Amino acid sequence: MAQNQDLKFWQGTNFWLAIVLAFGGLFVGFPEGAARNTVGAIFALVSGAGAIREFVKSAKIDVKAWIGSVNTWNYLGAALMAIFPMLTPELFTSLSNLTNAVISGNLQGIVTAVLSTGTILYYIFVKPKPATTV
Repeated sequence: MAQNQDLKFWQGTNFWLAIVLAFGGLFVGFPEGAARNTVGAIFALVSGAGAIREFVKSAKIDVKAWIGSVNTWNYLGAALMAIFPMLTPELFTSLSNLTNAVISGNLQGIVTAVLSTGTILYYIFVKPKPATTV
């Protein structure tokens, strides 16, 4: 059996998946319809696979650790943002903060994260009317 060794950050799978996702993210914004949809689907597939890998990479699956993992939110956020372009990275940061606050029982963190998440969702789905000048 191989012994566990401390790997440098660039030797880990998560680092390389993040590099692929960052590179793919450059192409998702292209205006061409079919090409954009194809790249977005590939991007979502890679990030979805990363989220699943993060869940099952050890024999003992700890759901709390998986939900609280920054890598999990990175992968899920990338997958959902490729599918739904109106979503923002701040939403997933806020959801990650909310999840960690709930897991740790931090009431102040829960309230702050709920308000932050609610505000982000409001501006994503309910577009405020522009101010009119007289």
